Amino acid sequence: MESNTRLEKIALKIFIIAAIIGGIIFGYITAEIHNFSGIENLKQFQPNLPARLYDIDGELIAELFQEKRDLVSFDKLPKNVINAFLAAEDKDFYKHIGINPAAIVRAFFKNVMAGRVVQGGSTITQQLAKRLFTTGEKSLTRKVLEAVLALQIEKRFSKEEILEMYFNQIYLGHGCYGISSAARLFFNKKVEDLNLAEGSVLAALPSAPNGFSPLSNTHDAYMKNRDTLERMISAGFLTEERAERIYEEFWPQFLDSIKTEFPTKTAFSGNIDNAPYFTDYVRQILLTSFGKDVVYSNGLSVYTTLNLKRQRAAEKYLTEGLERQNQVSSAANRQTSDAVDKELFRIYDSLSGIFNLPEPKVKDDLEAQFNKRMIDDLVDDFEILSLVCDADGPGKAFQSYRSSVTKISSILKVEGALIAVEPSTGYITSMVGGSGFSVDNQYNRAIQARRQVGSAFKPFVYGAAIESKLVNAATTIPDAPILNIDEEGEAWSPGNYKDSFSGLVRIRRALARSINIISIRLFDIIGPERIINFATNALRVPETRFTYNPSLALGVCDITPFEMARAYAVIANGGKDVIPFAIRYVVDRDGNELANTEEDVGNIIAQKELDGTVQVIPEDVNFIMTSLLRSVVDGGTAYNAVRANGKFFKDCAGKTGTTTNWTDAWFCGFTPDITAVVWVGYDRPFMSLGKHQAGASAAAPVWAAYMKDITASSKERHFKGAPYGVYQVEVCSDTGLLPSPMCQETTMEYMLHGSAPVEVCSGNHFKMKSILDRYIEKEGVEIQDDNSQ
Repeated sequence: MESNTRLEKIALKIFIIAAIIGGIIFGYITAEIHNFSGIENLKQFQPNLPARLYDIDGELIAELFQEKRDLVSFDKLPKNVINAFLAAEDKDFYKHIGINPAAIVRAFFKNVMAGRVVQGGSTITQQLAKRLFTTGEKSLTRKVLEAVLALQIEKRFSKEEILEMYFNQIYLGHGCYGISSAARLFFNKKVEDLNLAEGSVLAALPSAPNGFSPLSNTHDAYMKNRDTLERMISAGFLTEERAERIYEEFWPQFLDSIKTEFPTKTAFSGNIDNAPYFTDYVRQILLTSFGKDVVYSNGLSVYTTLNLKRQRAAEKYLTEGLERQNQVSSAANRQTSDAVDKELFRIYDSLSGIFNLPEPKVKDDLEAQFNKRMIDDLVDDFEILSLVCDADGPGKAFQSYRSSVTKISSILKVEGALIAVEPSTGYITSMVGGSGFSVDNQYNRAIQARRQVGSAFKPFVYGAAIESKLVNAATTIPDAPILNIDEEGEAWSPGNYKDSFSGLVRIRRALARSINIISIRLFDIIGPERIINFATNALRVPETRFTYNPSLALGVCDITPFEMARAYAVIANGGKDVIPFAIRYVVDRDGNELANTEEDVGNIIAQKELDGTVQVIPEDVNFIMTSLLRSVVDGGTAYNAVRANGKFFKDCAGKTGTTTNWTDAWFCGFTPDITAVVWVGYDRPFMSLGKHQAGASAAAPVWAAYMKDITASSKERHFKGAPYGVYQVEVCSDTGLLPSPMCQETTMEYMLHGSAPVEVCSGNHFKMKSILDRYIEKEGVEIQDDNSQ
């Protein structure tokens, strides 16, 4: 009796404990189910969809995603494909209510007998619940939760609706989410075009996406496919004879078709991206504005300012230009025997900021050339070969070699950037940030590279001078040696290109020929404050970017191609403000507008019009600046590249730019319709492009080819005439003064009211020249009539 009482107490305790545990589990599941009230709206459930970027004409530029997924409706799913998945995953799908107790028991005994997991017991509905509503962790409570959720799904949706959701959600390996993405990756087909054999291969993937991949584990996929076909036979979907015929016909053809495919191919490998630098720029803007989840999941349609036709032209001509420049610069740099260890670059750069160290040079000998060729052309092929041959040792060796010498290849490679902006709208129509977008080359030089701009900065010096009315476009200034001594007593004697001097030079000709001495003298005449204020307004950069040193007049300041494009677009726009932007507007998958940058920019410009701040550069000053810059193209440093050799004859204006030691080459120019900036140089700022590799030879030809291409089919627009406040004055061609009867040659020059000369030329031109010539001769310098920066 006492024994029975003890047993009853133990049984009661066990019951109470079980009840408590069961209650906790029940409460947890109830709470979790309550959290998944979204099942009610599952019919409207929309899986993660990529953001799609479109150009100005609606052409697809790129897709942004973390899960590659394309939706497919149930009626597009081939019957044979559905049968293959049902046979492999859930042959009783049309019979059960969401869970299949018989399948669970059957799988349990099979797994016990095999000593490992050889069969699962989850139904397709449970798999859907797992993907949609749980984290996928393996635990008893999660399994119970999945079963309960599966029951709810079955109550609310038809079998066809469940299958449609399943086929759009299931992960099939290699980054493919949904059967549409997998069909395209593995067989390069639309879902509706899949045949039975292809469907049976895909049906094996839900249980082991990587293990049964026909690309990366072809042998296992081959063996598993026979099992899938046998299951289809067992389920009554297929006869043995047909299954055998399909098996024997499909695999030889498939194996032949994937011989040139990489085993590591993923859904990302075929990602559409027609403008990678631009795409990455837009991606960063979207992530900042909307966040990662929205960008990669909500199926955004992003309508951009890019013109893909122009983009392709930009990529073509910049690539060709960089290839040419690589050959020239490599040959030029091989002439030096100086070298610096690549591991010391970072340290040396840091020390250069503290001490006045000489510029280092990189040795470009046979060893460096060999390493560069290996990295650029051969190592990828060797690594693929080692992967195909399953040779881990050689593969690791090639990876190690790549790691040790990649820096050499990147250092010895000329890079560049091209960015184009529509002055009237602010549209960024082209953007190329380097020689080629890759894992190792994602640096967008068009946006991020702050480089010294050299003579491309001079228009802001001349513009400030014209605005001051202390000089005019006809003012003559002596191009002769000059010595500057700063406040600390440091002497600086700037020179011109090729160290030549031209004597008395009018302002127009000085800018056209890019004469450094004249820019320095203008700096002395008007002072740094006027120049910095003028440049700050045009470039929209902080004053801290500029120095009050006379070297500023030669472009010793760090500016990005994007910032230069904006400033030159302002000049092209009559001096009115331009706000460059890349995204016009964004809508979600339902067509709801989320942002409209085009409208916002339009409102900002309209408000500036109202409050009188839209005119960044006075219209009259801007007109004369444009006139001066047209002379650069029509008879100055850019003439050969643009007109004579480039054969671009439409109205345009611009300025070349070259920095010390030929490290940076620029051309910034515009037509009435489009502004484009080209930069060429090495990423390492101390690397020279080679002696005399100036903006006129390295950057301007790219600009001219691009402009000629994109404007070939468009009607030419001309620059506007002189605005109010600008008038033409006849001056002596030699002195820039009002002509006298003794002046042999005169010219008409644009001037602002109040800036015209009042002095009449004496006509004694030869006396003035002889005094200057004697001074130049005394200094021992060469007189030359041309500069080609």
